[in-house]
Amino acid sequence: MFGVPDEPQPAPGDRETLRSSPGFELLFLLQKFTTEAERYSEVVRRQHGLARNDIHAINAVVEAERTGGVATPGGLRERLVLSSAAMTAVLDRLEASGHLERRHSAEDRRQVLLAATPSARVTGREMFDPMVQHMLPILAQYTPEQLDLVTGLIRQLTLAISEAREALPHGEDEG
Repeated sequence: MFGVPDEPQPAPGDRETLRSSPGFELLFLLQKFTTEAERYSEVVRRQHGLARNDIHAINAVVEAERTGGVATPGGLRERLVLSSAAMTAVLDRLEASGHLERRHSAEDRRQVLLAATPSARVTGREMFDPMVQHMLPILAQYTPEQLDLVTGLIRQLTLAISEAREALPHGEDEG
């Protein structure tokens, strides 16, 4: 991490120590950024008749394809923190709307793989290209080195959030 490794960590609930920690204000700005991104997503997903979990599922499948991975219903269920029944409902909806396809793995016919359709990609571009077009000019104001620094920071913060979520107590069947 970027901090000093032997620096004492605040005790849980020690709000004043948290508030005085370097970067605390940055976390509030990131929260505002996330909130605005969610508001944008809410507006465009409603315009396209998609539920919040539909968008998350399509994004996860497209990301897996983009990075050379595979998406399965079980992996997607874990990633979206949904029950099996809720995940099945999302996949049924997305398959019926023509955004996702279920395919059997060539190696193991019992394994179901998920694939995004051209329709999902077109819909995604229609939904998110306007936001990206507003953001890219801002990013263009920074050097590649500055962008690399911020990229690394955001990757590490994303991992920290994931680790914090995994450390939470889990119920038997989330959904």
